[in-house]
Amino acid sequence: MSKDENLNKAHIKYLESRLHEIAVKVNRYDLENGNVPPRSTISESDQAEMEEFLENIRLLVNALGYKIFEELRKDQTVEEQINNTFYINAARGANAKGQMTNEGFVVLKDSEIASTITNSFPQNWVKFRQSLIDDNIIVEVNNKFVLIEDHLFSSPSAAAAIVMGRSANGLTEWKLKDGRILKAVESN
Repeated sequence: MSKDENLNKAHIKYLESRLHEIAVKVNRYDLENGNVPPRSTISESDQAEMEEFLENIRLLVNALGYKIFEELRKDQTVEEQINNTFYINAARGANAKGQMTNEGFVVLKDSEIASTITNSFPQNWVKFRQSLIDDNIIVEVNNKFVLIEDHLFSSPSAAAAIVMGRSANGLTEWKLKDGRILKAVESN
């Protein structure tokens, strides 16, 4: 930073560019700014300070309830991924995997969604599923419906319902590779 401990124009441009970059990567919100902010060139020591400043911004924005800079899923070891990934393999092409988070249930990219829905599928779920299709979050690929990015659902049941195209109890539908249901794992 400058001698008087204040941010200068180059620092601000660097921060703006990095925050934009992080928000695009995380992809939680649609960014309406079509311009990509240019990154100013600053010294290596200033970059290190700005990266620390960025972490404080991320922490503060997150504490205020805006998850714009936070990944849906934390980086995990292979073992953690195996122990935390649940599966649904069901009728009508439903073949999905997902993970519990402190915000809800994330169905993972490339999960296959049921190609049809049951007649008894509640209308609010029909509309929600259609909105995911209309927003190109679920797309048709080789006659299958596929989730093209990780997607956060409010609960395991909401995720299971959309994946299976019918009402579902996510606590019993989502299972680990060893067959244990989500409810049994959560109660441990």
